[in-house]
Formats: sequence, structure tokens, C-alpha cells
Amino acid sequence: MKKILIITRGQFGTLTDTYQYCKHLSHTHKISYICFDENVPKMVLPNVNIHYISYKGNRLFRGIRFILLVMKHILFYNGAIFIVYFSQCEWIKRIMFWKKIHLDIRTLSVKQNEIERIKEDTAIANACQYFSSISVITEAIGHKLELSDKHPYILPLGADCISSVPCKTYSEMHLLYVGSLFNRKIIDTVIGVHKYINNNPESTISYDIVGDGEEIDTLKYYIKENHLESIIKIHGRVTYDNLKPFFDKCNIGISYVPIYDYYQHQPVTKTFEYIMSGLYCIATDTIENQKIVSPLNGILIESNSEAFTRALESISKKSDSIDFLAIKNTLLEYQWKNIIGDKLLPIINSLQK
Repeated sequence: MKKILIITRGQFGTLTDTYQYCKHLSHTHKISYICFDENVPKMVLPNVNIHYISYKGNRLFRGIRFILLVMKHILFYNGAIFIVYFSQCEWIKRIMFWKKIHLDIRTLSVKQNEIERIKEDTAIANACQYFSSISVITEAIGHKLELSDKHPYILPLGADCISSVPCKTYSEMHLLYVGSLFNRKIIDTVIGVHKYINNNPESTISYDIVGDGEEIDTLKYYIKENHLESIIKIHGRVTYDNLKPFFDKCNIGISYVPIYDYYQHQPVTKTFEYIMSGLYCIATDTIENQKIVSPLNGILIESNSEAFTRALESISKKSDSIDFLAIKNTLLEYQWKNIIGDKLLPIINSLQK
């Protein structure tokens, strides 16, 4: 079997993309995976050998330990080497310059502070200069990093159907948000639901929020102060392989990021996964969401609570006309098996020539 080594700082399973790479390629490739042990529940896949590196110590020592142990591992490695960008990852290539190593860019900086954001994006662009094989998640990110002379591969997001429910109806609204609670303004959606309930006390609605981050305390406080505990529930972080019950239960997916410049070209994984599973999607009106959200599968809104309430009102009025199968069929080309077969495999094969 051909061999692939995937290197990323985030613990295995926390990044959907690399989890799916391993899931789909492990039948035909022998995969090794190096990551930090972030002390969250561990996921296992057959034929995937996961090498955990301790997360102990301060940031500097963690980073040095990670890079040194990665280089030790790949010194005699004979197979495709695939790095998902992390700060200072270019040192691996600079020191082991004779190795064919691919660099993948999944995101640019989403820091709120503009100076920090520019600094991080500049660091990504500088790191790219040391690699001859690069992929980016969208063409726009490649342009922003000025990589045209590198001819980067485009390795887009994909999705699989997570729910096994054969059909959904939409007369009752059961909302689901899965994702980060850092710099996402998810409180807007909670306030929007609250306003909708006040305007429509007879309506049946629930809202499950899955994720973790600095916003969680604000959300919990608002829910408790407004006696919404029976309607809005926060579940914290849930691993990918435990998301199915939420996707089975819910019929409205919330793909909510503030409409800031630095989110415009960053596709949202859960937008794809909601739609693939037949959840009608309420998505903020970013450039990337515009490419995949249509009246058949969702609604685009501004990033504020009033727009969120209006979206719920709109869905309630047209619930009888929402078609479960039509939603699922709008994004078939983005199934992970197609993305991996058409986009990822050519990259892997080029590294093994």
C-alpha cells in the first residue's frame, strides 16, 4: 500500500477535513498522522496510525518539541508528506529541504485585531515560499497570498451526509449550530430565537448549540436570565463521530459567522454538512456562502439578531414548500469521496513520483 503522512497541530478528529482524508484514503493507503494530544476524547480509524505529541509546557517549548519530533519521524519516511499549515511549519522544509513535502492552507487568520491578522497572514505567505507543492481551500485565498507563481492546487471543502433520517419535515423548527464559539457572535442567533418566540408564542421551536469558546458564558447567562433553558441547550464540544443524533433530530442548520472581510472567502464546513443532511440552512451572506446557499436549500441573511428573526419568520411561512430531497441533492458534487478522488489524490500522487 502507498503511504501518507499527515502532520497538523490539532488533535486527530478536531479538523473535519483531515479526518475525512483519512477515512476515505485508509482503504487504499497506509496513513500515519502526527498531532498534539490536546486532552480531548480520542478518535480511532482503522489503518490510521496516530502519533500523539504532548501538549505540556508553554507555547514556545510545545512548538519546538512538535517540530523536532516531526522531523525525527519524517527523516527516514518514504511516502507522501502532507502538512496542514501551522506557525513555523516552514522550518521542517527549510531543514529537510530534500524531502518532497506538501503544504495545505485551510484558513487565513480570523483574528479580530487587524494588526495581528495581517501579521499572521504575512507569516502564512512567507511560509509558502519554501514549498513547491501547495494547496489552498479557495482560489480567493490563493490570490490573497499572491501564490499565482506557485500554481497552487485548489483543495475545497467537502461534506458527507451525517444524518440517517430518511425524510424531514419543517412545520416545527429544530435549530442546530455546530462550530466554534470564538468570535462568531452566536448570541445574535439566541436573541433572534428569543424575539421569534415572543412574536410567535404558539410556535414549536428548539435550538441546540454544539461547540466551545469564549462566547459560551455570555450565551449561558442570556439563556438563564430569559428562562430559555427548555428551548435553547448548549452541549459544549462534541466529536465528529458523535454529531449524528443532533443532525437526526434537527431540521434547520445555522451557518453563522459575522460578515467581516476576513470571513468572506472562508467557506464554512457545517454549511455543507447541514445541507447534505437535509437541514435547511440559515447562513450569513458571505461570498463563500453565496456560492452554495440557494432558495432550494437555505436562506442568506445579514449578521444581526433582527435578520435572524426574519429568517425564522420566513421559514415558518413557507415550511410546507421546503423539500428534503431537493435540499440534499443541491451539493452532491461536494461529497467528500468526490473531493478526495478528484482533488486530493492528484496531490498525493504527485508527491509519490
